[in-house]
Amino acid sequence: MDIVAAAVAFDTLGITHVTARSVPSGSGTIKCDHGLMPVPAPATAELLTGVPLASSPVVAELTTPTGAAILTALVKQWTDAPAMTIRTIGVGAGTKDFPEQPNVLRVFVGETADQAGSDVVWILETNLDDVSGEIIGFTQERLFHAGALDAYGIPMQMKKGRPGVLLGVIAPVGRLAELESVIFEQTGSLGIRRYQAHRTKLQREAITINTQWGPVRAKRAWRTDGIEIVSPEYEDCARIARENNIALRDVYQMVSDASKKRA
Repeated sequence: MDIVAAAVAFDTLGITHVTARSVPSGSGTIKCDHGLMPVPAPATAELLTGVPLASSPVVAELTTPTGAAILTALVKQWTDAPAMTIRTIGVGAGTKDFPEQPNVLRVFVGETADQAGSDVVWILETNLDDVSGEIIGFTQERLFHAGALDAYGIPMQMKKGRPGVLLGVIAPVGRLAELESVIFEQTGSLGIRRYQAHRTKLQREAITINTQWGPVRAKRAWRTDGIEIVSPEYEDCARIARENNIALRDVYQMVSDASKKRA
């Protein structure tokens, strides 16, 4: 009922971007069917993996598994102060009374004038000096399959002059466990660093550009000054280049010319 009601509310309000502050899960223990459990409860903790948590003096459960599921499904950016013009405010009160703080949840609905979107991602890094290039390439393939937004390798010189590679991954919230598992399994790494990073993203859409060689998928983005940027999908362009025995750069130029005519 809670999940359905939340879904209907966000759909009815026409919400396109959701932010939330760091999540206060509470403290202490709760009594459930399996006895006393520490706060956050195991299900809540699993759902909040990769989500910034806030400390709280309240000795009670402040975030339930249902609440955690709704947050992680909807929130695109974890920030205490989103840039927005408030249109309306909703307030919901719980049944428990806490002397430390009001037991209320507030929702702000509004608009942002910024054409660039933003979100929070996780950066995973590990230093490798005993892994071949083929294994690193295969690891990157498996990382993309596991949901990585990007994966890259940077040549570096490690201690005692050993050549190595910094393997980096840009990971969405909620995919950290799977991506770290891939790195450990494929590379034999003994440790992975992780930290959060804020991204600013241009508004974008997926488009199809018709060319003399057939349709090509592409992404179209808009800068804040109104200038459009079209980026063809490599796989489509490479397929056309192979099938027609032409240079890849010529395919890119053809798509660029076709996109200008389309505009």
